[in-house]
Amino acid sequence: MNYFYVLAAIVVGIIAYLVFKPGKRASGGFLDWVTQPSYQRAAADYFAARQALTVPDDISQEDIQKMIDRLFQQDDDDFNADRLKLVGIKAVPLLIAALENPQTAAAKFGAGGHACDAKSPFERIVRLLEPLAPAEAAKPLAPYVQHTDEHFRKYAANALGNIGTSEVIEPLLLALDDTDDYVRSFAMMGIQRGIKAERCTSEFLDAMFPAITKLLDRQDQSTSGRAPKLLLTMDAERAITTLLSPSYFNIANKQVHYILRALNAAGCTIPHETLLPFLNAVKPLSGQYPYEYSYAEALLAYARNPDASADELLRSELNSANEEVQAAAAKALSIMSGVSNAREVVFEALSKQGFENLAAAQKHYYAVFMYDAEVRNGGHTQYFVNSSGDHWQFALEGLKAIGAEARARILQAATEFFGTTGPAKGPTIGPATACGGRRRQLAALTKKQPTALGELDRQYYACDENIEALLAQYALKHSSHFVVQA
Repeated sequence: MNYFYVLAAIVVGIIAYLVFKPGKRASGGFLDWVTQPSYQRAAADYFAARQALTVPDDISQEDIQKMIDRLFQQDDDDFNADRLKLVGIKAVPLLIAALENPQTAAAKFGAGGHACDAKSPFERIVRLLEPLAPAEAAKPLAPYVQHTDEHFRKYAANALGNIGTSEVIEPLLLALDDTDDYVRSFAMMGIQRGIKAERCTSEFLDAMFPAITKLLDRQDQSTSGRAPKLLLTMDAERAITTLLSPSYFNIANKQVHYILRALNAAGCTIPHETLLPFLNAVKPLSGQYPYEYSYAEALLAYARNPDASADELLRSELNSANEEVQAAAAKALSIMSGVSNAREVVFEALSKQGFENLAAAQKHYYAVFMYDAEVRNGGHTQYFVNSSGDHWQFALEGLKAIGAEARARILQAATEFFGTTGPAKGPTIGPATACGGRRRQLAALTKKQPTALGELDRQYYACDENIEALLAQYALKHSSHFVVQA
């Protein structure tokens, strides 16, 4: 999965370039980048210049202060923030001092910036402090968790959690009880980052545990299961007892699917006396949101600790009308047969061996997964502009092999727009002189028939073939290629 995000990030980065690039800002979006070679060449130059940034080893405090003062200017035409990041620890005292500047707590940038850009000088400052997370920043950061604007509260919460020492306990408890979903979510992301960096003290984590536990059944639009995952990271034994307690492990808790998902991801075994009553209670509700997610995760948990009735139940759910349940049943049957994580096996093999050395079944699995993920994320245009489009023939073969005939016909139709030989193979990102013919094909197609691939996107989204379920069953059928080798 991470590999896909890296590929998608290339496209996101190019779009970001259209907004961030030094000098005159480019207009347009992704399709303009696809069809305009000048955008592509300028993007390559932009990223090359950014990669080549340096700062003097003997940079003065005066020069550093000038760079910090410029953080208050929205436009960053010469990579000032990026250069300041290279200054490193020398900039920390002045960045902390900037937190105490009244202007920092008042300034926000106006409209017109890119969605990925900082929305305030404060956000830029805390991002620059993030790698070192100095404890000295705790005191000036603390007042921001009571700021009237949630933008300041959430970035303050993130920075404080990242510090993870006794100095931040009081303000972070306020952040974890904030009325805004995203403030609480950012606080937990900060704690997770602090744990990963081994900064969080035992005193700090002990104080955070009860506050995060309270979020296990709190209705939330942003956390997406952060609370149970974080508790397991903080203290697995204590967390399992808490997560499986009747207070939180019940169908009345609309967040219980996140608890199940976290336990499954951690490889925890849920005892039958806890799991089976829950499974029976949630099954009649499995056609409704969010119960289908709870039931799906419960099926996966059942596969990790099956009894004599598990196989029959899971096979019956392969015919479920609910897509989530159907996919979970297929994955659960794979788990029971030893195919615990086919996707991870394929991506691990890919990183070690390269695509050409994968087994045929692994190539089919990978190519289909990437095709489905790319099209769902950004349509056929994104698929063909990214390097994953090199494997379209394997994706086409794979779709047929797993039984996704309708989706195979859609991909076949998409390739026919590229001529009798289909989409060319070769790099599509980088200077135009270095790229293969597919980018030129795509540019010509997009100019001539701008809605052609878009219509196929709509057909794809309307198709009811369940790729996740079909891939799970395919991996089970070819299980020797999808088990973790000892």
